[in-house]
Amino acid sequence: MKARNARLRIAKSGLSRSIEVQTFKNFMIDTEIRRQIRKVAGRYARAVINGEKPWLYIGGNPGSGKTHICTAVCGELLNRNFGVRYMQWIDEARRLKAFVMEPDFDDMVADYMDCDVLYVDDLFKSRYGYFEPNDADIKIAFTILNARYIRDLPTIISCEWDLMTDLLPADEGLFSRVYEKCRGYELYIPRDPKNNYRLREATA
Repeated sequence: MKARNARLRIAKSGLSRSIEVQTFKNFMIDTEIRRQIRKVAGRYARAVINGEKPWLYIGGNPGSGKTHICTAVCGELLNRNFGVRYMQWIDEARRLKAFVMEPDFDDMVADYMDCDVLYVDDLFKSRYGYFEPNDADIKIAFTILNARYIRDLPTIISCEWDLMTDLLPADEGLFSRVYEKCRGYELYIPRDPKNNYRLREATA
């Protein structure tokens, strides 16, 4: 029964295809910034396992390992019986925008608001490489993240944008809450091709 419940948690999380390969063990530490990423994520996972309820925010350069390390944290928490839910922003936000003004919108995102741990991957991701959240994006993010703030539920966010210089001006009310919850577990990887592991792999 214990093994069956573990499999069900993994299947429900939305991460079943990635948690086996995106682990702490195989996260490559070949630069100082990747060492910092691993250190912050490891501290965060231990804090949540020990009953604390902070948030984790890792932002910055594409290809720097944000998704890998956040998935590794989720894998550790799933193994400790936490109910983790994965939200891939670019696809899920596109779907939800059609319903954002509907009266039952909160019911549609209830699972994201209520789960033990939520991982929002690539918040405000743009297909065109620039910062472009609109009112619907802010509405979706506020509905989910503010509910989790009020309920004091651990939340993991990966994003290409800087929390202070990009997100805070977009909506100070929401992202000052995110800043408060992430304090001590917030990291920004500077935009530099050297920090894109995929590019270094391609040119090696």
